[in-house]
Amino acid sequence: MGAPSRVAQKMLDDLDSREALQDSLESFFDTRLCGPLKQGRFTWPEEVATPEARLPTESFVSLASCSVRALGFEPGPKDATVRMLFELDGVDHQGGRRSVRGEAAATLSRPRRDAWRLERLEPAWKQEVVRPEPRFVEQAESVGLVLPPEADGEAAGMQAAMNSGALAVRDFNADGRMDVLVADVRALYLLQATAPLRYERTQLKVSPPKGAWFSSLAAGDFDADGDPDVIVTTQTAWNADSRPLVLRNDKGVLTSVASKLPAANTHTSLTTDFNGDGKLDLVLIHYPMKSEPDDMLDAKDGRPPRFFLGKGDLSFEEVSPPKAERHRRWGLAAVAADLLGEGRPQVYVANDFGDNDLWRMEAEGTPRDVTDAHGLRDPGNGMSADVGDVNGDGRLDLYVANMFSKAGTRVLAAAAQVRPELKARLDKFAAGNTLYLAREGGGFEEVALARGVNRGLWAFGSIFLDADDDGRLDIAVANGFYSAPNRKDL
Repeated sequence: MGAPSRVAQKMLDDLDSREALQDSLESFFDTRLCGPLKQGRFTWPEEVATPEARLPTESFVSLASCSVRALGFEPGPKDATVRMLFELDGVDHQGGRRSVRGEAAATLSRPRRDAWRLERLEPAWKQEVVRPEPRFVEQAESVGLVLPPEADGEAAGMQAAMNSGALAVRDFNADGRMDVLVADVRALYLLQATAPLRYERTQLKVSPPKGAWFSSLAAGDFDADGDPDVIVTTQTAWNADSRPLVLRNDKGVLTSVASKLPAANTHTSLTTDFNGDGKLDLVLIHYPMKSEPDDMLDAKDGRPPRFFLGKGDLSFEEVSPPKAERHRRWGLAAVAADLLGEGRPQVYVANDFGDNDLWRMEAEGTPRDVTDAHGLRDPGNGMSADVGDVNGDGRLDLYVANMFSKAGTRVLAAAAQVRPELKARLDKFAAGNTLYLAREGGGFEEVALARGVNRGLWAFGSIFLDADDDGRLDIAVANGFYSAPNRKDL
């Protein structure tokens, strides 16, 4: 790769200069704004802020955490305007736990090269959540929902440790209580419910092929005998294919049986009745085990998903999309639901480094990509997807976990030399999660930013649930990755 042009070099130099200034600003946020607040000093000295510039701390007695970050940053010679994101969490005057988050327009002066002073702070929006007592209490260890420590040499390496882990929650022995099957790196554990909130752990006598690890579990009644069977997929660090395991359920006993499924290096799997014939089908999704894709915004060096129609006897027939639709994606997760209101499910696949895909099984038995026809392409770092009727209109909506990057929004705001169509795509990659509401006449409307549910940070998974039993769906988002002190890392 040749040296950058003078225009490109100037843009890079300008970005480096802005980020160095941004580093000093965020150090000011951490030490001079948040530091005193977490120590119980809710009034800043004159050299830190004007008396009128205040964060909404009036409801708090103490703060356990304080975060102030810049989403937008426009520096001048001796000042800066900032679009600020703040998050405060602590105890209020009634003894309840209170969280306050929001955005504000702020102006800061720079009295010296290495100093900042907050001159103005005007909140643009604010959300408060009060919890008099914890709604959820961790009880996994006390009830037996734990795995044993991993034995030395058992793991298949760091890639396996980061890309393994799966659950299947089913009543495997038909006793009326839900059991939990867990896929660890090289072992399967059945956590059988023996009483309410009591589990006994058994390790199944199965193991993945040499050099592979267990990657996902697809549970369902694949042989139509009334109890849930399991298909266990495997993955390798060098993208070599390995055959999935098929576990037949015989009155609560899971036994490995011969599988006619082809070898496939699978990251995740999904079961649904794709063609509406009453027999469970299977989708296998691939994620390349390599350092980076051929294109960070539109990767084409992955593999297309593989679709298998179930025959109702633990055997399957593979069906393929048209050649033009065999997109070589980096697939991470999928969800099956009747998003289109057709009376049978479609499959939505969340792909990393590019576009997502909505698949529908056509009458002749061919899976077709119908994403564009329904406005659900959603480019980004797709990590997961879930479906639910969030506004109670009887139509299913779609929530996609992507990535929200504070640093990315700042850098992109300053990247004036980037051509508009590329900048729009880059902006989408840093914008966070996506919420599609189904329209009455068909199609979907994207409303995540308007509804305040885009900012899930580095979201690795998300689900709909009614967390507070009020009859309305809430959203839980699981985050991944560690943010190192160097905030220039995007």
